[in-house]
Amino acid sequence: MAARRRASSRATATVTATDTDKSKSETPTKQEHADPPIAPPKSGLIFKLCLFFAIPYFYLLFYHYKIESELQRSILINAGLSLAGFFITQKMIPVASRYVLRRNLFGYDINKKGTPQGTIKVPESLGIVVGAVFLVLAILFQYFNFTADSNIAIVEKLGIAKNDFLGTVAEWLVEYNAALASICFMLLLGFVDDVLDVPWRVKLILPSFAALPLLMAYAGHTSIIIPKPLVPYVGLEILDLGWIYKLYMFLLAVFCTNSINIHAGLNGLEVGQTVVIASAILLHNIMQIGASLDPEYKQAHAFSIYLVQPLLATSLALFSYNWYPSSVFVGDTYTYFAGMTMAVVGILGHFRFNPQTGLLTGTNDGTLVNFFLRLFGKMSEGSLCAALLVFQTCLPDI
Repeated sequence: MAARRRASSRATATVTATDTDKSKSETPTKQEHADPPIAPPKSGLIFKLCLFFAIPYFYLLFYHYKIESELQRSILINAGLSLAGFFITQKMIPVASRYVLRRNLFGYDINKKGTPQGTIKVPESLGIVVGAVFLVLAILFQYFNFTADSNIAIVEKLGIAKNDFLGTVAEWLVEYNAALASICFMLLLGFVDDVLDVPWRVKLILPSFAALPLLMAYAGHTSIIIPKPLVPYVGLEILDLGWIYKLYMFLLAVFCTNSINIHAGLNGLEVGQTVVIASAILLHNIMQIGASLDPEYKQAHAFSIYLVQPLLATSLALFSYNWYPSSVFVGDTYTYFAGMTMAVVGILGHFRFNPQTGLLTGTNDGTLVNFFLRLFGKMSEGSLCAALLVFQTCLPDI
């Protein structure tokens, strides 16, 4: 992770009146030029990733499965908003970078210590941009999908009684806004953590507070699907947990949020694993919609898509700056935000760097990153991150 440096309060307290007057006389233009611009986004990499994930996704959506045109329309509207969010995020990150650098919210890349890149101030906590754009997109999408007029066609097409459907929409809207409240709460707590350096014992319980809005508003099913390898041992395919399900939701929010935060420390790893997981969730949701005949079940998986598409689009914009060599650091702001978003969707390391070789060497710490280094030997940071993301992509198929 980045070693953050801030201006000390003692140094600030010893500033003389002359220095203060001098700083006031400086024009904003000079201050802006004092901060070097960040490197341009890696657009070629993002284009390849988009093709890799988009081709199977849209093939399933439009060709392989016969999905109702109205449902396709809602997904496409959400995808259009998400695409706009990608470009907005990509434009806002360089602007936000200048502001965080002025506030001494930056870090040095410890995995490049001893090289020229290790002395560059890298702006941190840029996950705040992704979170802000995501929330705006999610709120705007309510106009297209969670109003009576926007759902009349779906009511008629799926053959659902209008009163029953409107009642269901109202329930979804309550849960949707509760989910956004949890995500917004976690985004705020993540930014607070970046600024105040909250201890680990406190980090573990932060998601529990952010999950409260969703826990209080949740009124859905309390059953879980048993993974197929465990069915012979459990004897059931579906298990109703009852009140324990809310405890499960609580623990899931804590796990997802901290799992993104812990599996980190390489350029692009935090955002990269979010991109991989979000893409897998999208494909899973489309397959569930295409294979189901239950209208409510289809809408539940569409609900998940409406949250995951903007998460994926805004994360790809951040990934274009965060991939090796990183121009920005995502901070706990992003890891908490991404983890809570995927928890919501699911419900509804230390290294040694050799500056001469440019390779990372694993330590005895029990993290997946160090396990890879011990198993496969020394790697460059970019190769290690790519190997971990490929492993994470292939893991569900093993």
